[in-house]
Formats: sequence, C-alpha cells, structure tokens
Amino acid sequence: MANRVVVSGIGVVSPFGTSRQRFRDALLAGESGVVPITAFDVSQCRTRVGACVTRFDATEWIAPMKLRRMDDTARYAVVVTRQAYEDGSYAVGDAGDDAAGVMLGTYTAGGQATSEYLTALHRGGPTGAPAMLFNSTVANAPASLAGLEFKLRGPNVTVSQKECSGLAAIVTATDALRVGRAKVLCAGGVDAIFDIFFRVHDRFRVMAASAGPTPGPFDRRRDGFVLGEGGYALLLENEASALGRGAKCYGEVLGVASVSTAVGINHWPESSEPISRAMRAALADARVTPADVGVVYASANATSALDHVEAEALRTVFGSRSPLITSIKGALGECGASGAASCVAAVLCGVHGEVPPISGLTEPDPVVQGLNVVLTRQPPPNRIALINSVGSGGSICSVVLRIARN
Repeated sequence: MANRVVVSGIGVVSPFGTSRQRFRDALLAGESGVVPITAFDVSQCRTRVGACVTRFDATEWIAPMKLRRMDDTARYAVVVTRQAYEDGSYAVGDAGDDAAGVMLGTYTAGGQATSEYLTALHRGGPTGAPAMLFNSTVANAPASLAGLEFKLRGPNVTVSQKECSGLAAIVTATDALRVGRAKVLCAGGVDAIFDIFFRVHDRFRVMAASAGPTPGPFDRRRDGFVLGEGGYALLLENEASALGRGAKCYGEVLGVASVSTAVGINHWPESSEPISRAMRAALADARVTPADVGVVYASANATSALDHVEAEALRTVFGSRSPLITSIKGALGECGASGAASCVAAVLCGVHGEVPPISGLTEPDPVVQGLNVVLTRQPPPNRIALINSVGSGGSICSVVLRIARN
C-alpha cells in the first residue's frame, strides 16, 4: 500500500520577501510583485519589468564565504530548504540523515554562472575565469548545495522541464515518498532572472510589452507574460513519519499526474486535450471527481495561446460546474518555480480559508466565459485544490491537494 504524503513545512523566497505570512497576505490583497528591472540595463528592451525578488538578504541565512560559490538560484535553494525543514520542525542530526533529501525544479539554474564564467574566460583567458563559479555552471548545483549544507543524504534530484519544473519536482517527490524511497523531501522550484535569459525572451517578443503595470492572466488586454524569480518549497513527508513526531500538517497531496504533448520546443500546447488529460489523471489518482474540487490554481500566464487552451481544458473537465479559478502569475510572473509557487499559495491561502484574486485581471476575456474566475478574495467552497503547470515545449503536470483546516 502506498504511503500517504503530507505537507509539514514551507519555504518562500519571493517578490514579497521571505515571510510566509507576507507572501500569503500580498496575494490575498491582489498585490503585484512586478517592478522595473534594475539589476541590468533594459533601456533598449521591449519589456522592462519583472517579478523580482525583494527584501532578501542572503547573509541572514548563509555564511558570506559560502555565498561566493553560489549564484542566485543556489542561494534561493539553500534558503527555502532551510525554511521548509525548520518550519516542519524536522531536525537533521550532526551525522546527516539518509532518509531526508531535496528535489528541486529549475529552468535557469546554471545559466547565470555559466554566462559570467564564459564572459570572464573569453575576456581574460583561463587565469581570468572565476574558479569559484565553475561548480555552479550545472543545473543540479542548487539542489546539491542544499543537500550538502544540511547533510541531507537521501535522494537529491533536479528536474528541468522549463516552466513546468517546480511542479514536476513535487510530482516526482510525491512518487518517491509513496513507495518509500525517502521519509521526507524538500520539493519545489528555484529560478532567477539574469541578463541573457531576459534578453532572449525579449528578443522573441514573448513577454508583455511594458515598462509598467501589466494585464494579468485571462485579461482581455494581455499581450504576454512577465518573467518571475524566487524559490518555493514544500516539505513533503510520509504521513506515518509526520504523525510519529507530532508535526503540524498543512495538508495532503492526494493525487499527481505528469503528461506531455508534441509541440515546438518553445510553443505552448496547441489544444486543450493534454491539459484536460493531466487534470483527469491527477483527479483519478486522488480518487476525487471534478465536482469535489473547490479551487483551481491555473497555469495561465497572460499569453494568449496558453490562457486560451487552459480555459478550454477547464470547461471540458468541469463542465457547467466551474470551481473557483485563480492564477498567481499576475503577481509573481512566469518561471520554472511557478508551479511550486502555486502549491505554496494554495496551501497558505487555503489554510487561511481564502482564495487570492488574479492580480491584473480587470477585464476578463471572453475565453473565460462560463468559468468562475476570481476577481476578489473569497473563501473556497471546500478544501480540495487542483494545481496546473504547463511548460512551453509540451510538459504538463497537475497536483491535487487537500488543505488542512486552520
């Protein structure tokens, strides 16, 4: 019999800071984390904004000498891993823990360090290349550094499926816990905005053409997503372990699913069928029906193509009985950690007894006709939440959570 998997801790590094309460309250208030880009010059770019991490001082969490070997994604990973294990009151002994691990999803990890390393190498030759950055040029560096920092000797896995990466890591971790490959896993996503990555997106004109506020998902005026960054993690644990040590429980992972569809490497799904298939598979795994779902945290990100096919998929699965439909990407942007961010939002807001509105949605597009999109914060009809995450290139994941009562 498969182990039941519960959520016993949460870690957050977001555009609203590192506080779980501040993250929850900002989303419920409909605030936006989208701000002008200041880390590098965007004066010649079509898009000049991003959902950038703020109120984050890595030295509060990590020794300065260790920071020299970490890029932003690694810093986010170490911090959210520490937060999640501390929030879950799970203590790792001095000798380490063979049953505890890390599974993180990322789109950008390794990219920033590689860019800086190669720039220095080409400018100054081998002696000019920063040796301390070399270890961070691989995508698995953030999860590996988190495991080393906290002596987590169980599974250490990095998942990279573009925008779907964070939720894919949660799916992977749930599967591992169910079959007993670990007792507890920090699962989620980390991503960072950096110069070249931003400029590539700007070059292909997939981001919102804006230097200021942008329309949110499902809004009639939308014209592309905003890049986001940050770290978001759930401490997932088999139920017997959590109960045995008297841990608090934010909720339970009831069902997970991962599917794919054949599209171009940078294209969103061309039809609603694969998204419908992912949701139905997750619901079947959870042994619940569409009528049992109270809220959906959609993958919609303010691109015309994705918003359209996901809206069609939601109508197909839920019919005329639409649950509440929200998306956090108007507030937090799109990145490889977005699916994990949606899970964290679903848990924190759900335990509080509310669903956040879609930030930036003021003029709903006709594409959402018949769907109960959330324009103002409101209580969910029940404790079942479904989270979607869609990656350009064809990866799709869905997760069903049962949220604990406050």
